[in-house]
Amino acid sequence: MAAGDMIKNRFQEFTDEQTGTRVVRLTEPDHVSHHMYFYNRMTTADGSHLLYCAEIDGERQLYLMDLASGDAVQLTEGEGLDDYGGLIAADDKHIFYQQEQAIWKLSLETLERECVYRIPEGWNGGNWGMSEDNRFLAIVETRGDSLPEKKKGANWDFFAITCKAKPHCRIVYCDLQTGSFHTVLEDDCWFGHAQIRPGDPDTIMFCHEGPYDLIDARLWLVQSDGSNYRCCRQQPSDLILTHEFWLPDGSKLAFVYRETTGEKVENIRMIDPDTMEEEIFMPCSPYAHFICDRKNRYMVGDAQGSDVPIHLLKDQPEEGGEIKNDFIYLVDVEKREERKLCYHGTSWRAVHGNPQDSHPHPCFTEDNRHVIFVSDREGKPCIYMVDLAQMEQGTEG
Repeated sequence: MAAGDMIKNRFQEFTDEQTGTRVVRLTEPDHVSHHMYFYNRMTTADGSHLLYCAEIDGERQLYLMDLASGDAVQLTEGEGLDDYGGLIAADDKHIFYQQEQAIWKLSLETLERECVYRIPEGWNGGNWGMSEDNRFLAIVETRGDSLPEKKKGANWDFFAITCKAKPHCRIVYCDLQTGSFHTVLEDDCWFGHAQIRPGDPDTIMFCHEGPYDLIDARLWLVQSDGSNYRCCRQQPSDLILTHEFWLPDGSKLAFVYRETTGEKVENIRMIDPDTMEEEIFMPCSPYAHFICDRKNRYMVGDAQGSDVPIHLLKDQPEEGGEIKNDFIYLVDVEKREERKLCYHGTSWRAVHGNPQDSHPHPCFTEDNRHVIFVSDREGKPCIYMVDLAQMEQGTEG
């Protein structure tokens, strides 16, 4: 297949047996499909089109799906695609994505593309984020010769191995309007998830990546000129902090706090990046990932039924078919209450080609009307969607 080709997704609607919520499966379980990484802007402003990845004939490419009809146009072709690293531009007329050691801007009308940043030879790039207007780009680059030897397979063995190797990483900050770029900071430490603060493109949040008991601390901030490199909070080796994101107005960063010993407290917390004051927002279920909508009315999280951290889970399927706490939870921000939205039932297993493929990664459409998530409960990973109107109408969930 080639860019410009069309495919047809056949939607399947069902009622979740555990919650009564109506859910629509957008893609079919005979091939791998997933949306973009859940931080990224992956729908148009009106929520009508979704940027996603599908593996067709053994090849992963990006597609744009019409969420009314299921029709999807192939946007990319060729090798070297980062199948999670894409987003829809603020103008809804372009996408940005990573392929062939470069970040590209592609027109959704003509499918013509231009390279906006090229990762230098000898470096591996990824985990990039953009300012809201798409002018600024922050990307994590890792020197290739500092990485441990890659092992075959899709499992999580690399996670601890890479962390222990202390690869040489840097954050590069690009002004796509002028074409200028510079290194913000670099260190022998595995960096990840660069996110530019909304309303303040000079502030970058990122993480020290790796297993919670091997890193010094996860949450870090730095200014785009490299100044004020600071740790957001201390992190004892028995504490998991994940999966941080900026609130839509940039006022705070949010994360899940999970104790692995003692009372095993789990709650949502927030930090003011200017004062470093920390707030315990509310107790929560064991979310692996969570995020809020554009209006900060709701949050959504994917609970993990096992108390074993994801990177330590076995690749073999569990026996018995027991219904565990593998649910998508919807949080009412004003009431500070969570409720089960639907059962995602994913395996969390790293067996589909990319260790991320079976992670639900729930997120909201840009119009705040739907929640989208991934699950391999029916075979290969599929994308599912829930209309939030039924929640507002009082449907039990």
